[in-house]
Amino acid sequence: MVVSPAANRETFQVSTPSDNEIVMTRLFNAPRELVFEVMSKPEHVKRWWGNLGDGYSVPVCEIDFRVGGKWRFVNAHPNGEAAFHGVYREIDAPGRIVFTEIYEPFPDAESVVTSVLTEENGQTRMTTTCAYPSKEVRDIVIGTGMEKGAALSYDRLEDLTAELQKS
Repeated sequence: MVVSPAANRETFQVSTPSDNEIVMTRLFNAPRELVFEVMSKPEHVKRWWGNLGDGYSVPVCEIDFRVGGKWRFVNAHPNGEAAFHGVYREIDAPGRIVFTEIYEPFPDAESVVTSVLTEENGQTRMTTTCAYPSKEVRDIVIGTGMEKGAALSYDRLEDLTAELQKS
């Protein structure tokens, strides 16, 4: 796994406010318009989502970014690959994205993910709420190490926004 000098990495927090939810928050040194763009364009998503270090990549990143549009990401990793897909339910640029997410080996465990971007003194706070069909599914997701993976992915997102702001 890559160790990143990403700013604000210490601001990443995870909580479980209800039996079927995981909430993640993270502050980014970028305007919310840029964070929103990096979350919605395939050429950017491929560079941060699931990009946890050597041997990780996103060979498939399909995004039809509109309400009702579908998305599909495949994360290649040293032990194989993991595929996810879903449908965009709400898009309110640059502040909110709501979509479904299905981990393909478990098609009956659809989650609903809501990401809200708010400005804080020139920075952007992302609050992502993942609602699962049950406590059991939520706990399985927690048990996969998703917290560590999300933290590393968000570090890559921070690195990418810094790079894009310089160019």
